[in-house]
Amino acid sequence: MTVAPSFHRDNRPLGVVLMLLGALVMTATDAGGKWVMVQGFHVAQLNLVRGFFALAILAPIALKEGGFTALKTKRPIAHGLRSLLLVFLAYSWFFGLTTLPLSEATAIALCAPLCMTALSVVLLGDKVGAIGWGAVLLGFVGMLLIIKPGTTMFEPMFLLPAFAAVGYATYMVTNRMLSSTESVTAITLYPQLAIMAASAVWAPLVWQDLTWRAFLGMAFTGTAAGLGHLLLTYAFRYASPSVLAPLDYTALVWATIFGYVLFSQLPDVSAYAGMALIVAAGLIVIYREAVASRPAPVST
Repeated sequence: MTVAPSFHRDNRPLGVVLMLLGALVMTATDAGGKWVMVQGFHVAQLNLVRGFFALAILAPIALKEGGFTALKTKRPIAHGLRSLLLVFLAYSWFFGLTTLPLSEATAIALCAPLCMTALSVVLLGDKVGAIGWGAVLLGFVGMLLIIKPGTTMFEPMFLLPAFAAVGYATYMVTNRMLSSTESVTAITLYPQLAIMAASAVWAPLVWQDLTWRAFLGMAFTGTAAGLGHLLLTYAFRYASPSVLAPLDYTALVWATIFGYVLFSQLPDVSAYAGMALIVAAGLIVIYREAVASRPAPVST
């Protein structure tokens, strides 16, 4: 998932294709990261190597669009806090993926738009209304069906993607708060640099000799992450969020396929029901925002 930049020009078919490809590539990134960690490598080592390859793709493009002057900031403390948040998010997500089924973890992560709806009330003063709060509640029920708290099937590691979803929602809301004074280049690169810095400190303490397979897996996750962010970014330049946002849920299809092919994992009935509720809740929020953003009819 990534920040939707300003809408440039209408080419919906191209935007839809780029969005579908972006959802596929980003899910492949998560599957690749899980595959590396299943081999016994630490998350810090994964984040360091993958971060290098991701930055190698993202940094030149971001700097080309904004230049080094775009890294200047009037709000360094805010950037620092957001960067720490993204470090927490990245590690929570990949630590969770180490043991959790890919499809269920992805479904929980897709609760982020619902968390954004709730957080926008607190941080931005937005008005949500009964439909918005109903969607948040519906998504929460879906998450409970996947996590199964209070039962013998409860897995505490499921809390990590839940924390990641809340963290990502907070990160996205703060993007809106900073966009009035900060460049897209600064908003994008500082958190990525923070992940690299944290990983550079932690990774030497847990480093294991890399096999070629593991190195290629880490390189793949970083390259795919960079390409995935680009695909999603350019998708939003050709089509509006109301058109593209529902396509993000195709990630659940890919996560289920990758989970079965690579790890022989399939969701149970309760998890499928939870996924359906989360998707329904997300679509309600997307529809609500699309309706709210329509211009009022001009009276004659």
